[in-house]
Amino acid sequence: MSLKPKTLFAKQMGKQLRQIRLDKGISLKHFEALENSIDRHALSNIEQGKKVPNLYTIYRIAVVLNVSLEDIFRDQK
Repeated sequence: MSLKPKTLFAKQMGKQLRQIRLDKGISLKHFEALENSIDRHALSNIEQGKKVPNLYTIYRIAVVLNVSLEDIFRDQK
């Protein structure tokens, strides 16, 4: 298995995070209120693939969205 370029990985993961958030009916503003240490602008940058979060940040996002890390990384092969 070869590694994806960082930008492609970031865009795909961000798209997955955004879809999960929208499927749960959570706005960026509501997410920010639920997880007050990740602001909506940072999450927006992650969802757009402009920023690659560290693993702990991804974990925190998963907890707030009530999904597993597997759900976030699905289709990343």
